[in-house]
Amino acid sequence: MKHRATREFLIGGVLGPITRPEVVIAGLYRGDDLVIVGRTVPLSPAQSVELGAVLTPAKPGHPWPDEITSQRWGWKDSKKPLTKVEPLVVAEVAADAATQAGQVRHSMRFIRLRPDLTPDDLDRLDS
Repeated sequence: MKHRATREFLIGGVLGPITRPEVVIAGLYRGDDLVIVGRTVPLSPAQSVELGAVLTPAKPGHPWPDEITSQRWGWKDSKKPLTKVEPLVVAEVAADAATQAGQVRHSMRFIRLRPDLTPDDLDRLDS
């Protein structure tokens, strides 16, 4: 039986266009490094519009790759272009408890934006 709890993560990238994202790629800081910790299931149309209104394109030097694969989450698909965003937006997601090296092993469900939180409010991963 899977147990899901809500957690907060930074939105560091999305699959699809920044104005109509399809999937959120979540991150947390480990020291000064922003690392990918998971992805959401596909967003609903309403969630996509909500996120598209608040995301900002990444500045040069964003640490994530230009493409991402879902194999790390047990999906069998090819690499997809990653739309990198400034990691300033905090999202609440439902995630099961299964993690490996700080990464969520299964896809998460986007719950809501957390405009009341900043990146500094989030826990950091152990070094």
